[in-house]
Amino acid sequence: MTTVTAVDPSQFRQVLGQYPTGVVVVTALDATGEPIGMTVGSFTSVSLDPPLVAFLPDQGSSSWRALRESGDRFCVNVLGDHQEDVCRQVAMRKTDKFEGIGWSRSGGGNPVIDGAVAYIDCVTEQIHEAGDHHIVVGRVQELDVVSSAQPLLFFRGGYGSFTPLSLASGDTDLLDQLRLVDLARPHMERLASRFDTEVTAIALVRDELVLTAAAGHTPIAVAPTRVGQRLPFLPPLGSCFAAWGDERVRAGWTEAFAGSLPAGELARIRAVPALVRERGYGIALGHGAGAHLETVTTRLHEGDPQVSAETLREAMVSVVAGYNPTSYDAGSVELRSLSAPVFTATGQVAFTLTLWGPPGCSTGEVVRRHVDELLTATSAATAAIGGRAPAV
Repeated sequence: MTTVTAVDPSQFRQVLGQYPTGVVVVTALDATGEPIGMTVGSFTSVSLDPPLVAFLPDQGSSSWRALRESGDRFCVNVLGDHQEDVCRQVAMRKTDKFEGIGWSRSGGGNPVIDGAVAYIDCVTEQIHEAGDHHIVVGRVQELDVVSSAQPLLFFRGGYGSFTPLSLASGDTDLLDQLRLVDLARPHMERLASRFDTEVTAIALVRDELVLTAAAGHTPIAVAPTRVGQRLPFLPPLGSCFAAWGDERVRAGWTEAFAGSLPAGELARIRAVPALVRERGYGIALGHGAGAHLETVTTRLHEGDPQVSAETLREAMVSVVAGYNPTSYDAGSVELRSLSAPVFTATGQVAFTLTLWGPPGCSTGEVVRRHVDELLTATSAATAAIGGRAPAV
């Protein structure tokens, strides 16, 4: 007789979380003609002939109950990597799930969400019981690709996107850093919750800054999610990596704009690594300039043909003055962001955490509180990954 060992639910989620899944919103119309839906991470194709797909809702889900009561028609919306806000809104709201979300009707009359990558319109073929979930098999009636955006993915407890061949081409360093970021995630989430904002983890992979994970949400964000973006390791971005990097890293960063900036600005950039290391953090001021840079980086990430690498470089040069000033008005500043390092066991920067500031102006007391909490979080994250801060 075989003994069945009980599986711990938390371990089950952790292990299965190593497998990335796409994110879809299954939609329908209720009896009054209003859109209803649920966010689903367990959607799959089933058969080519006949064309069948399936999703696996929790039997106890009120959203699934509403969909089932609406009839036998539903539409699967494949979300794009820019639609994390749509994903969260549909998942978290009990009512008015589609408030502010644009949609149109499919051929079968179901809601197709604006901006989705693709939609698959279905009629329910079968519903099977499977433990605490149902397996809902749908026969495809109509489907189409409606956007060139990358799909939104759920992986290791966070949302992101897929960059073709990026990991396969040798980003083993990034895989290692993602494992470390996972260990630091509770501290990211705690810090984001503390200020009701976003905390972003950023890794340096060769000559690129990779936004690897995020917790929370900030109202000053230009894009629904920054995760997955890659930016060149150039001033003024990535100052913490330059501050704690070796001489080669530091020189590559400080001399990147030699010949492109006035002598005074170039001298200030060269002084930034020592300044950031002395402070223990990097700071960015100015919401307008910061939003402009973020808009350019987001458009470049989304493949906007009107935005080039040179456009991004020009935008980076234009905001240099707002990053890591030698001093700033302690009475009132627009705190765009603060960044601080998380260290490995050898005292190198594993990744940085960026804490996004509040809208409007902040007092010196608010800035200091943000700095203190950020440094507490990065210290705890360093301990969580078995790291140590280098000697000052």
